[in-house]
Amino acid sequence: MTRLLPFLLLLLSAILAGCSQGVDNERVRVDVIEERPKPFNVSAVPLPLASAYLRSATAQGLVTFDEKGRVAPGLASRWIVNDDGMSYIFRLNKARWNDGRELNSQEVAQLLTRRISELKKGRMGSELAVIDRVVAMTGKVVEIRLKAPMPYLLELLALPEFGLLRRGAGSGPMQAKKLGQAMQLRRNETDAEGATVLGPATVTLRRGEASLVLARYVLGQTDLIEGGRFETFPLLEAAKINANEIQFDAVPGLFGLMVVQAGPFLANKDNRTAIAMAIDRPKLLTAFDIVAWRETVTLVPESLPNRADIARPDWAAPSMDQRRSMAAASIANWKRANGAIRPLRVALPRGYGSRIFFARLRADLAAVGVDIERVTADRPHDLRLIDLTAQQSSPAWYLDQLSCKFAAICSARADAIVAEARMTKDMAMRAQLLGQAEAEMQSTVGFIPIANPLRWSVVRPGLLGHFANGRGWHLLQYLGRDPT
Repeated sequence: MTRLLPFLLLLLSAILAGCSQGVDNERVRVDVIEERPKPFNVSAVPLPLASAYLRSATAQGLVTFDEKGRVAPGLASRWIVNDDGMSYIFRLNKARWNDGRELNSQEVAQLLTRRISELKKGRMGSELAVIDRVVAMTGKVVEIRLKAPMPYLLELLALPEFGLLRRGAGSGPMQAKKLGQAMQLRRNETDAEGATVLGPATVTLRRGEASLVLARYVLGQTDLIEGGRFETFPLLEAAKINANEIQFDAVPGLFGLMVVQAGPFLANKDNRTAIAMAIDRPKLLTAFDIVAWRETVTLVPESLPNRADIARPDWAAPSMDQRRSMAAASIANWKRANGAIRPLRVALPRGYGSRIFFARLRADLAAVGVDIERVTADRPHDLRLIDLTAQQSSPAWYLDQLSCKFAAICSARADAIVAEARMTKDMAMRAQLLGQAEAEMQSTVGFIPIANPLRWSVVRPGLLGHFANGRGWHLLQYLGRDPT
């Protein structure tokens, strides 16, 4: 509270001062929420959110996302996929690096190969291992050859992480320069002689803690806030933001509790199941009063079109009252056999939303005989809240995040099935294998799903080029422009 007090006072003064409701689409100002703002660094792995926005605007990949979250041309004007799905061939646009040099397929292939090698070390490693090599075929054609079909490769290549940099410079569609603590961006345009020039319109990008950027918005000093999550949501009410200016993106992904320290109590599957049963998801989410936030009980969203039809976990079938009674009995049995349970440490992000979430979670678990305490992720903890937006529309993405590479309670058998599925060329067999892996992983109860991730933006009325989409990703190059 002490750390946030200056920001809350700033919010109060901003509310009292009032704000201008106008927006200049030639001079768009964007603030990105970061809990602990970091300097802009488009080469960082992983990318901080504000740097991801900067990289996606100034360093195109072969493809990108359009304003509605659909895959769209980037460096490549078009592409084809071989019938067997083992090769993607991209025809490059006539484009230049932001330093003026014309780019060619040889350079693009080399840079993409290097970037893939860098990203293999992180959470995308299993998926990227399916890429065999990137080949420059002619001056304007690049081919990506695969070891097995990758139906979601374009989604992956459109992520900001795959924007290509040459000596720190990208190829647009915008160029950026430092402006104090901010970055000012202008679009690459073509003059009458065909030369690349910078357009007159600007987008100014800043980052800051939620309370600070909301105060800027109320004072009329910014037009768009990105990066809103559940932990910062209550500040919208404190800042008296109009409901019609708040935009929610119903994004898929993982939001739930992962077991991190499997001590005697959590090492027992029945105890983990009791915790999953004890959480009253509808009541917990109702505390936030957000229609777009929906409960989940499965690892992979049931609405995902290519998900196998597997049964929900057994613990989800009874009513909430029955679940609570069964969980309490299970915990009581454990205590009789093993003695008292020390409070479980739950790692949550900072923020008032986390306080609300924790209060509901603590009440639910106390009702079945389990005490918990809240800690930050940098402190020792037993359970950690996972809040990740899906980078691909594949069940494999979800299962990768819960694999033995990242989870304390996991299934090596499930990981092996996912690896087999990834290298299977028959798509029906792949879906079947991923369903088997999900069922196996679900049975371990190493991750307790609660809801879909929550993402929100604040959009000043009149701002052009900003649309709700299923990725929660709104690229800077579209802002201030009428898509029609």
